[in-house]
Amino acid sequence: MSAQSSQRIFWGAGTLVLCIWFLIPGGNHGFSEFLTAGMVVGLGSLAVSLKFFPGLKRQVPDLDATQMTRPIVEKTVATSASLIEQLETLAEPTPQSAAFKEQLDLIDLHRQEPRLLVTGAPGVGKSTLMELLQTRYQASKEACVLHEIGSLSHSATLEISPPVMAADLILYVIQGDLTDSEYQCLQTLQAHKQRVLVVLNKQDQYLPTQRLILQQKLQQRLQPWLSESDIVTTSAYPQAVKVRRYSEDGSCQEELERPQPDVSGLTQRLDQVLAAEKGQLILFQTYQQTVALRTQVQGELNGVRRQLATPIIERYQWITGATAFANPVPTLDMLAAAAISAKMVMELGSLYRLKFSLAQAQAVASTLATAMLKLGLVEVSTQALSSLLKGHHFTFVAGGLVQGVSTAHLTRIAGLSLLEHFQELSDLAVAAPESNWDPEKLKQIVAKVFQEHQKVDALKDFTQQSIGRFRRQGGLLEAPAS
Repeated sequence: MSAQSSQRIFWGAGTLVLCIWFLIPGGNHGFSEFLTAGMVVGLGSLAVSLKFFPGLKRQVPDLDATQMTRPIVEKTVATSASLIEQLETLAEPTPQSAAFKEQLDLIDLHRQEPRLLVTGAPGVGKSTLMELLQTRYQASKEACVLHEIGSLSHSATLEISPPVMAADLILYVIQGDLTDSEYQCLQTLQAHKQRVLVVLNKQDQYLPTQRLILQQKLQQRLQPWLSESDIVTTSAYPQAVKVRRYSEDGSCQEELERPQPDVSGLTQRLDQVLAAEKGQLILFQTYQQTVALRTQVQGELNGVRRQLATPIIERYQWITGATAFANPVPTLDMLAAAAISAKMVMELGSLYRLKFSLAQAQAVASTLATAMLKLGLVEVSTQALSSLLKGHHFTFVAGGLVQGVSTAHLTRIAGLSLLEHFQELSDLAVAAPESNWDPEKLKQIVAKVFQEHQKVDALKDFTQQSIGRFRRQGGLLEAPAS
């Protein structure tokens, strides 16, 4: 969704409120009341569009094993190392940062042995199949690492466990038609681009025609993303069958005899896949491992940055609020401009290694102020806070308290919006990410952050904090008891 579409949603919702507002019979509906209601509905609509239309978010390239190259992996490793270094620069070394360095050291760009993982639901024959494969690879002296884990649990968030993420090739064992749970697990693996072979075990329990029908059903269900050759059949532990043995004197003796295991279909397909894809699969798994580490480090780094940014934002919000309280301004545009400081832009940007010049910081501050005015945030904020202050036990001089609280609130919204946009900019793999700040994107973020901080309880708490701050400046008087 483009910024233009977002604006249409916002103004469309506001226009709808205008029509309904003046068609409601009875009562006098003032324009200021309409404006507040219209802006709130418009902002709500815009926030919904931001949440549910992923096109507004920067897309990450979706790579699979066939697209993987060593330079891509090496670049991801270097990025992870840089993030760890930034984390240690911003904060004192912690056990978490030490653990990140250990994980990075364990990433092996020269690994040759493929890692195979055997998994599936309970009772499908994983352990027996695992033993047969281990015997086979030990006898052939081929280097291969085999692991087994229990049943996978699918996740709506598409999260998979570290052992699964560490596997180059997954053998997903089933014993019949796919259950819903098995199908969902396979979908999760496919979403993570994991290389999978589906192993239909216990094929000896089916008649030849039944086996054929079952294989066809599996192929049809998995066909969109799994080739026919990647669905193989095995009999890791065949059922014993009754055998009659006749002696020379014509007597007959019945015995139960267990046929030899048959995993030839699986081993043949394994040999083919490893011969053709081993190098790419190892590279891709190493890439996934590095990306997972990078994501963890990035999350920790962003948490530290926010901790360091909080006192900076609070300092500026109380400075701007106190200034507006002591010296009220006559217009909303001046109020918006007073709420945003270029110095705050530069100071917050430095936490994300964004080197804004004074001119760039002033442009960012001006864009924020303009966005707040065009979206009606200044009007909505002032009216909402004014209504909360009407019933308070303190009076104020010349409307200064309302402007002071509103300015401090807008400064906080601006600071939190900058953090979100700066986090996105810091993720860009470019030489000067600060040059890529996006006015339209920043406008969308401001609307979203403002909506998130418009809950009545949160505004009440902020109002109380502001009054406590401004009271120390003087000018607040106890209201006489009525």
